[in-house]
Amino acid sequence: MSGGALEWRERDGVSWLAWEAHGVRAAFPARTGGVSAPPFDSLNLGLSVEDDPEAVLENRRRLCAAIEVPQERLVVPGQVHGTTLRWVGEAEAGRGAFDSRSVIGEHDGLLTAEAGLGLVISYADCVPVVIVAGGEDGPAFATVHAGWRGMIAGIVGRAAAELARGRRLLAAAVGPSIGPCCFTVDDEVRRRFETRFPGSAGAATVDLWRCARLDLEAAGVPAAAVSVAGLCTASDRRFFSHRRDGGVSGRHLAVAWREEA
Repeated sequence: MSGGALEWRERDGVSWLAWEAHGVRAAFPARTGGVSAPPFDSLNLGLSVEDDPEAVLENRRRLCAAIEVPQERLVVPGQVHGTTLRWVGEAEAGRGAFDSRSVIGEHDGLLTAEAGLGLVISYADCVPVVIVAGGEDGPAFATVHAGWRGMIAGIVGRAAAELARGRRLLAAAVGPSIGPCCFTVDDEVRRRFETRFPGSAGAATVDLWRCARLDLEAAGVPAAAVSVAGLCTASDRRFFSHRRDGGVSGRHLAVAWREEA
């Protein structure tokens, strides 16, 4: 199947936007259904913020139970707003799932062709992207964390190009993130975006969703197979937002996985 629309699902109080394409599934959770206290209420999934680690682990347990991905199969990167990618496999299963010390260090994109691994991206305004490609051995996929610096530097296109080596790009999803309504920038950053992504910048704002789409399509993902959630984390209080909440905010974890054959 081609990449379809993102649809809300709920189980045991946990809600998420679900997406599926070519045997790969992805979940972009909302902030409800967890146990964290304000300002991290309630499904904060990030161990990098000043939340109770035990609450975060319980929240991760709840998310994994809801989406039916074992927590010990998650692979979590240590994001640095860069463009470094890494292929992962069975040896990396569980890294970063239960603590922050074992994350895949200084990577903003993960790729795999292994079934049963849950590749993770942490975000709270930055753009989470999932990309799927097909080959003789079945689908491979990538999860990408694109902040504004990484977006300009081309991490989305780089991940798609890496995934396409010996494969055909099939579909992609752009999850909830700060939208063109709220991503205000100074004039220097606006000019950089308009140069890199023509038509992406307004008078004082930037459309990161358009930027992601442009790089995905340029890499070869069919335009009709790019699904954009179109939900702004800064204006929609179902989500955490680093910018809206003055830097004191929880984190979402987007999870993508390939089902076992």
